[in-house]
Amino acid sequence: MRRLFILSILALPFIFSCKKNNGGSSNNPVDTLATGWKHIFFVDPANLEDIFFINNTGFTISPTNIYKSVDGGNNWTRLNETAPNFMNIGMGSENNAAFVVAPNFILSTHNAGTSFDTAILADNHLTDIFFVGSSIAYAAGKSIWKTTDGGVSWTKLHTFTTDSTGYKSLYFLNEQTGWVIRKDGLYATFNGGAGWNKVPTNGFDFSTTGNVFFRTSTTGFITDQNSFGKTNSGGASWTKTFTGTPTYHDIHFVTDTIGYITDGTRIYKTTDGGSTWKTEVFLVDRPLVELHFTDVDHGWACGSDGTILKFNQ
Repeated sequence: MRRLFILSILALPFIFSCKKNNGGSSNNPVDTLATGWKHIFFVDPANLEDIFFINNTGFTISPTNIYKSVDGGNNWTRLNETAPNFMNIGMGSENNAAFVVAPNFILSTHNAGTSFDTAILADNHLTDIFFVGSSIAYAAGKSIWKTTDGGVSWTKLHTFTTDSTGYKSLYFLNEQTGWVIRKDGLYATFNGGAGWNKVPTNGFDFSTTGNVFFRTSTTGFITDQNSFGKTNSGGASWTKTFTGTPTYHDIHFVTDTIGYITDGTRIYKTTDGGSTWKTEVFLVDRPLVELHFTDVDHGWACGSDGTILKFNQ
């Protein structure tokens, strides 16, 4: 299921409520962006599913196309490679990138998009990919998969026996330590993906969607369709510090204290490790899906109707 489709379904009650309370106001709301953020003109009106950069080289995807930028996102070129259902992007270097295509294959490039290899996996529920080096990456579906050659070939590490439908979110600190959010909860591995233990997340519901991001083995962040949570104990306990609209929430922390979260048509920022949040971006009618930052001064967001935002401090 596409993240923007999830977002639109979850947001329907909120949208209808807003319309009923409109009252016929003639005031036209406008997009508001904090200092450093700007709109990028993008030629494709399709919904964008993910965006990823290393230095000034980056990729974004619509459901059927791949686009590349070599100037930090100011300009984009559509690549020749197409697919029926792009889901996510992972990058190991400026040359090495891989693209999840639901339900069961991964496209990888080793020359920055000039050519692609196709790997078909025995898995019908692939949604996410994560690189921990230039050529080592993990993918999440019904099983956890690993590549050591940038995505050309994949080895199955572990197969879950619980429900594998829905969106899976994957995050690795290194080649040994990682987490995955699945429909039935959060799981952690400390042996390179061979074994996974369920992490208690009382009060969070990942049945529709979720996301995970860890700064260290003890400090991590999760979202479900409504809430943001933080742990300082490796997941032994979680504190909810943000409740947003029912939607898909992406997370990216650039330091231990500075982080961002998407919330429909908004981006929120924290400067105290997630304890408090303030609005950075408000768009009138274009929900945002993904965030990516390379450092505290450079970031991007993408979403519906070809929306790309760039942050350059």
